[in-house]
Amino acid sequence: MRREGWNVGKMERVAGMVAVMLSIVPSFHLSAQHFAIGPQIAFGDYREISADLRYNGGGIAAKATVEWKKFSADVVLSKVKYKPDSHGTATTEFDASEVDVRLRYYITGPVSGELGFINRKADPEFEAQSVGAITAGAQMAYVLGPGVRMALRGGLLLGAKYSGGGTTSGLGALQLGLGLTVDALHGRVRVTGDYGFQRFSRKTDDGSGPLPAPIQQSLGRIGFAVVF
Repeated sequence: MRREGWNVGKMERVAGMVAVMLSIVPSFHLSAQHFAIGPQIAFGDYREISADLRYNGGGIAAKATVEWKKFSADVVLSKVKYKPDSHGTATTEFDASEVDVRLRYYITGPVSGELGFINRKADPEFEAQSVGAITAGAQMAYVLGPGVRMALRGGLLLGAKYSGGGTTSGLGALQLGLGLTVDALHGRVRVTGDYGFQRFSRKTDDGSGPLPAPIQQSLGRIGFAVVF
């Protein structure tokens, strides 16, 4: 990976430390606090340079969530095996391992501010772009009915770094997300569903001038979580 590439190993260690801290929190039994963790099935769509270089795939994920007073946090780990789409020009499959950490602070009404980072590593290297970025945005959460909650979120992907080089303007990378949870077994288990979209308007320069080389991923996850 080039020097400007994201330090994948370091960010994975940070995510691991956050997950350990979250797993310790429930033992304190603080007021108005909830902790949930569970597995998910992941499925995604990945495109690079153009819609013709397209991949589809599936894999596994795990999600941990903690809520305390006005603060909440999510840590999501996923690994998807992408295979070339039969209608595209891609020829080689690759694995995408992603870490997504989001910290939130409740502001007012349904709105919370959100700050975090994402880090995705492609294997084999350079079959697709490994990328890392700081995330900043907002979430809007709604109660749809007894035990049913929906969350919409969106924001920017700042300071993006790519394994194969390239740059993105300050407003040139964004993410959108939708989450749904349904309580079961008197609130001790949650059925979870998440969908996320990322778009990096990346540009590269081989000496002849900037050329568009965008990266786009859609990732869905379905699973359950045990609540403590």
